[in-house]
Amino acid sequence: MPNLLETLTHFETILNQAAPTIATRLQPGLSLSEIEAQTAGFSWKFPSEAYGLYQWHNGLSSKPGKLSLAEKLLRLKGKWHGELSGRENEIHLKLNPSRRMIAKFLPLDYTLSGHRHLKLGRCLIDLLPIAILNDSDTTIYCMMRLDAENPIVYCANGTKLPPMKVTEAFLSTQPQFRNLNDAIAVLAQWFLSETNQKSSINEDDAQLDLGKLAQIYQQHCKSNEPFIL
Repeated sequence: MPNLLETLTHFETILNQAAPTIATRLQPGLSLSEIEAQTAGFSWKFPSEAYGLYQWHNGLSSKPGKLSLAEKLLRLKGKWHGELSGRENEIHLKLNPSRRMIAKFLPLDYTLSGHRHLKLGRCLIDLLPIAILNDSDTTIYCMMRLDAENPIVYCANGTKLPPMKVTEAFLSTQPQFRNLNDAIAVLAQWFLSETNQKSSINEDDAQLDLGKLAQIYQQHCKSNEPFIL
């Protein structure tokens, strides 16, 4: 089975071929010392896969989006990631003619702010939100469990859900992956299946089939073997 770096490298190759403009928005990775400096004040141990992710790339652009003051206030209201708006910070996924989803791969400082937000809201589980998917109705938080031995990645529907409601019982009902490697492998397989059918992914609105992602995820869930690209 490919290790995380191999899986991330494979995914980046697919992204560079299919959507080079989106790929250029990825920030350079952080050094080990930079990650340790940002995570030093926490009681938990940063999972090795989280190190690998942020040494690969530190999310999409972390510069606040080019919004008017009114737009910024609306985005910031009650949202720790609200200023990460605008094309440089988002991938727009066009799922069908009437539905569009905005995806954010969070830089480490915003990821840690998300963790603090959960803890301040009395979430009893140590979770690291690494990505967010949002359309007009639904917000999905992709969160890694801060457990060095069991770094499960959840894709949880957090729409209007206060942090204190993010419990073990709730997470048990949400889509999950055994680790980040599995999650990235499924994502890479989705992009690959789409680019096999199209010459490229639309640069402004990545037109991807959400139904195909569901099929790939179900394949992952039914298999007792490690997910292999």
